[in-house]
Amino acid sequence: MSTHLTLPRSYEVWEYDMPGAGEDTKSLANTWKKTNEQQLFNELETEYGFSPATSRSLIQLMHEFVEENYGNLRNDNQIIYHAVSSDEPPGKPMTKLKLVSVTLTLSQPEDADILSSQGISGLRKHKLQRMANEAYDQGGLLVQEDLALLLTTSTRTIQRDMKELREQEIEIPTRGSIQDIGPTVSHKTKIIELYLKGYEYTEIELRTRHTGDSIKRYISGFSKVILLSQKKYSLQQIRELTSQSEKVVSEYLALYETYKEIGKDRITQILNPTLTEFDTKKRGPGVRK
Repeated sequence: MSTHLTLPRSYEVWEYDMPGAGEDTKSLANTWKKTNEQQLFNELETEYGFSPATSRSLIQLMHEFVEENYGNLRNDNQIIYHAVSSDEPPGKPMTKLKLVSVTLTLSQPEDADILSSQGISGLRKHKLQRMANEAYDQGGLLVQEDLALLLTTSTRTIQRDMKELREQEIEIPTRGSIQDIGPTVSHKTKIIELYLKGYEYTEIELRTRHTGDSIKRYISGFSKVILLSQKKYSLQQIRELTSQSEKVVSEYLALYETYKEIGKDRITQILNPTLTEFDTKKRGPGVRK
């Protein structure tokens, strides 16, 4: 029996079906995992001799550990890394800091274009910016030593790269720098705000060092968050269904409130379900024919 739920036509901007508004998505997710859980339960009980109560407790503990430390959305080109929680105040020794698990992207198809046009140094800066922002979007902060390890280079090189990026007015949210620049919005929100202000794709690429494909993904994510919000989904449901962090979802909703009138034309474009294809020639949204 299929577990897929049908949706109104307006929601066919996704490649997957979604539960109706107001339904408990966690319960649905638990139902989908039920077969594997039952198999594990049987093995713990019959193969290892644990009592039913102990078996259930172990399964719950495993789920909590995997969810907290590894998540369920890592792709083949990503790793799970432990970053310092962005809630930690300065001055604490590293051994006392709370860590959070974050998903970092080691490589993307766009990296080849960056390497071709900007060389090894440009690609390293591009990856540095991507990983630091990904960690920050997920509630973590990398330190310079983390970035040096991830990018197989020296901390001195990372410091030089960050200095050059700051000279271009590009701030990198690391644990050392965030205390100076203060709380900041995610790079995704900055890019979408530029788009809502009327900037073209090529201008946004130059200002943010992100490719057109990245910008397209961020705008698509923004549109999904707003559509779900308009259908009265809760913040938690939106976070789970779009795989965005709570921080990013909150920023998107605040951005929409700010620009829903002054950026009405572009918001109408990206929320229109027929505008799911992009005109690569114009590097902007195009209408499906």
